[in-house]
Amino acid sequence: MQKYAIVQHITRFFWLPPGVRQQPPASVWRLAGLWLFALAFGASLTAIGWDGEFGGSYLMALLLLFHVADDIIQGVRHRWPAALAAVTLLWGASQLTSSALPGSLDEAWAQTIAAAVGVTFGLTASAAITWIPERRPRRPVKSHNPEPGGGSSR
Repeated sequence: MQKYAIVQHITRFFWLPPGVRQQPPASVWRLAGLWLFALAFGASLTAIGWDGEFGGSYLMALLLLFHVADDIIQGVRHRWPAALAAVTLLWGASQLTSSALPGSLDEAWAQTIAAAVGVTFGLTASAAITWIPERRPRRPVKSHNPEPGGGSSR
């Protein structure tokens, strides 16, 4: 019986079961708090000189990825496009920012600044996409004929 529970958890990650209502997206205050925490956490790790295997820039990106995974697990509407946009913008904005920064800047701070820009754009895109209202299916139109009675003049 436990084997089926694992399968249900895995399938729920990708597809919500029929009849399950999607969860509302994260509040603006929670997103702002996550953003500020990620920036402060990355900057403080860079400031104290912790440039080990995973520096402040990697941990800031990891916090964004945890948020995206949490949205997927919770079943927030438009979660997969939001995750794709967040990861794409995280990577793209970080790469563009790191190439635009001057070479005189310390390498650890350059990576942290680039990651901060990527996290900002990724989190903003994820929030914007999950806040898009759900599209309601339209009722089918019975007749496209504008004449009353539904008859054809041809």
